[in-house]
Amino acid sequence: MEFSQRNIERLADLRARFLDASGEKDDYWSSEETLALYDETFAERIGWKWDFALRDLERLDWSLPEGAVLDWGCGTGVASRKVLRSAIARRANSLWLYDRSALAMRFAAKRLEQSFPTLPIAQGENLNATTILVSHVLNELSERDLRQLLERMERATAILWVEPSLKSVSKRLVEIREKLRERFRVVAPCPHQAKCGMLAPENETHWCHHVVKPPQEAFTQSKWAKFAQAMRVDLRDLSLSYLVLDKRPIAPLEAQVKRVIGNARLYKAHASLLVCDETGARECQLLKRDFPNVFKALKKGETPSLQKMNVENGRIVEWRESERDDA
Repeated sequence: MEFSQRNIERLADLRARFLDASGEKDDYWSSEETLALYDETFAERIGWKWDFALRDLERLDWSLPEGAVLDWGCGTGVASRKVLRSAIARRANSLWLYDRSALAMRFAAKRLEQSFPTLPIAQGENLNATTILVSHVLNELSERDLRQLLERMERATAILWVEPSLKSVSKRLVEIREKLRERFRVVAPCPHQAKCGMLAPENETHWCHHVVKPPQEAFTQSKWAKFAQAMRVDLRDLSLSYLVLDKRPIAPLEAQVKRVIGNARLYKAHASLLVCDETGARECQLLKRDFPNVFKALKKGETPSLQKMNVENGRIVEWRESERDDA
């Protein structure tokens, strides 16, 4: 990809549109060239966020229900590509691509047909899809648009929704969780089915997000160095908010399983973590002397956020990686 001045201006314009939370945006996919430019940059970074969520789902041994998948607001189709390449999609039997831009749907279909030549792929809003994928759309939806989307989701069995970790967007996704959790089971990121702990008044300054460690290529390929310089972004600064819902029964997590939200705040002798379970979200301390290897992993950003732990008086006294209990 060439980082010409024209391309830099295109990327800057796209980024400004994405960060604008006004809703009711015009179609910004002006050409196939713009779509290709986006797909090689912003969409690839979004794909890294999907990788994080999909790894979580694989750890939980969760998979898509059998049937059609609808990528709603598909853009260049990065969400579909990531999901279909993962182990969770083994029972997906067709893919539908929907976007307000016909040009985007055609672009996404072409890319996906190259990668999945035997999978039936169609363009349009399949209202009977079993699974709905949604990615990075909340900033662009008016309240009316969102209501209509949630009504469509009522027919689905599973929903996979990934958004940027902007505080306003994350809080909106929590509101969606609360609206849908009576009819769906919460698969991830929540380790429980109770009311979201972020809604407690004492957590007003927090928001539900998860930090992504970019792949090594983000720091070794010249493409990304040029992108970071042109867009003035820190490649290490990558995070997401996400939600996975399912109408099917799911095996409960062990009682001691908790989710670490966001980055740990590291000090000389301890780490402070925001920990979520069915009792709420609260600050907990992990002492370096108690868990030196965990402390080191937290420093490197290498620790999965879903853990089995015991907390006593705000101090973590047991910590080990957890998976969904099959019992």
